[in-house]
Amino acid sequence: MQAQIKLGTIFGVQLGLHFSWLLIALLVTLSLAGQFSAVNPEWGGGVIWTTAIVTGLLFFVAVILHELTHAVVAKMRGLPVRSITLFALGGVALIEKESGDAATEFWMGIAGPIMSVAIGFLCLLAAAGLGWSPETQIMSPTTPVLAALVWLGYINIVLAIFNMIPGFPLDGGRILRAIIWWITGNVDRATRIAARVGQFVAVFLLSGAFFNSFPEAVLVGFGLRS
Repeated sequence: MQAQIKLGTIFGVQLGLHFSWLLIALLVTLSLAGQFSAVNPEWGGGVIWTTAIVTGLLFFVAVILHELTHAVVAKMRGLPVRSITLFALGGVALIEKESGDAATEFWMGIAGPIMSVAIGFLCLLAAAGLGWSPETQIMSPTTPVLAALVWLGYINIVLAIFNMIPGFPLDGGRILRAIIWWITGNVDRATRIAARVGQFVAVFLLSGAFFNSFPEAVLVGFGLRS
C-alpha cells in the first residue's frame, strides 16, 4: 500500500496517506456533523461543523497512534519499519521483516488494540472530569468538547474490539497466529490455521450483512427466520 500524501516522520517511521483515506475522512466528518446536529441542534451550523472536523482530525491522530504503537514495538523487537500508511480500511505498518518468534508476533499484534483502549478510556475519563455522566448523558453530551471526547472514547474502544476479531491479518488474527505458533512451534502451520480462521470470520460477517440487508418478510418466506 503506497502513500500518495507524505505527512512526515516519527521515530524514524514515514507517515503517509492513501487517497482512499480522504473519502473515509469525509464520510466520518459528515456522519459526525449529522449526529451532533441531531442531538444538539441549538449549537448552530458553525459550532457543529467545527466540532465534527476537529473530532475527525483527532480520530485520525488516534488511528496513527494505534499503528505507530505496532511500529514502535516492532522496532523494539529488532524489526525494521519503513512506513505507516492510512487507507480506507484503517492503517498498515510496512515492516520489512517477519517476526522471528511467537512472542514478538503477539506483542506486535496486541500493542495497537491496547493503545486504542487506553485512548478510549482516557477520553471518557476526561469527559467525566468535565461533567459528563454516562448514566444521564451517554449519547447526548451537552457541550462540543464533551461530544468530541465521548465519541472518541467509544469509537476507540470499538476500534480495539474490531481489531481483536481473530481474522488474519487483523490484529486479532496476528495474535491468534502467535498463540498457535507458540503452541505448535511451527510458524507455517500457525499462519495457515490463522488464515483459515480469518476466511471463516470473513464469510460469517459477510453472511450476517447479507441476511440483515433483506426485509423481514423475505427471510420469513424462505424459512430463514421465524
